[in-house]
Amino acid sequence: MKIALGSIIQEGPWGGGNQFIINIKNYFECKGHEIFFDLKEKNLDIILMTDPRPKSSSAAFNHFDIYNYISKNPDTIIVHRINECDERKNTFGVNKNLIYANHFADYTIFISSWLKNLFSKYKNFNENNSKVILNGADYKIFNNSINKNDPTKKFKIVTHHWSSHHNKGFEYYKYLDNLLNNSDAFSKEFEFTFIGNLPKKFKFEKTNYISAKSGHELSNLLKENDVYLTASVNEPGGNHQNEGLNCGLPVLYLDSGCMKEYCEGFGLEYNKINMKDKIFEIKNRYNEFKSKVLTYNINSDSMCKKYEKLFFNLIDKKNEILKLRKDLRINFFHKLKFYLDRKML
Repeated sequence: MKIALGSIIQEGPWGGGNQFIINIKNYFECKGHEIFFDLKEKNLDIILMTDPRPKSSSAAFNHFDIYNYISKNPDTIIVHRINECDERKNTFGVNKNLIYANHFADYTIFISSWLKNLFSKYKNFNENNSKVILNGADYKIFNNSINKNDPTKKFKIVTHHWSSHHNKGFEYYKYLDNLLNNSDAFSKEFEFTFIGNLPKKFKFEKTNYISAKSGHELSNLLKENDVYLTASVNEPGGNHQNEGLNCGLPVLYLDSGCMKEYCEGFGLEYNKINMKDKIFEIKNRYNEFKSKVLTYNINSDSMCKKYEKLFFNLIDKKNEILKLRKDLRINFFHKLKFYLDRKML
């Protein structure tokens, strides 16, 4: 297959979307497929649209570029991977723009059922020809091959985030930091490490802070701990909790966004009221959850296999897909092109 990916790979620590592109590229190239990061190649089999924002620094191309491409290469199938929403960062217009860009797609992939259900509530969004494929961390890097810590000593809690947005859970991380700072008994029993980027003027008192890391360096740091904590709110389908779980760490998570879908059964759910109690509970039940988390199988390999299978299926049904595009969307595309030429370009 010839596949164009819609994001540019960023070097060093970056967000989960970057890790997804790296995993897809490595897997598909190992399977003998050709990967491109632009639309210069003629007769592509699949275009994977990942970030349709025209001004995004990480986007390789957007839906306008795709429109121009398929006008000359009409046999190419367009797949839209939706991994974002307004609810994640309290923004306005992201959902609307994604729905607009989705009119260019023949098929849609969501990174969680929670995200798919969110978009299905919009009247102008067609959820037909779509499915959920969960994100997966690179199992060659994030795995449970090493367990450096002894939980019978100080119980070590860790989290990590590339984004410094408040919705990543800093209210909860600060609460844990205050517990460590204000209670000698608690700090003698527990330790908390935050890896990543902090909001401006945000400061920890008793938390171990490490700047953003990636790859094996990040994996080794995670493995030095006992439990992974995520307080992310309205997370569409985060990668951070997967990396912790794949490193063999039971998880403490909020029932918000996709988290229950990714984490349930491999740790404990908590809330603002019972967070402290759940920290003690997961310590007391550590061996139980440790044995469960070693069976966690949401990783990059399983994820990439699902993408490959889907792409082959779409190519097998190409004639049907292209007929549907012609019958239902050709008028939309023509009107859209006129609108873009007159109003936006």
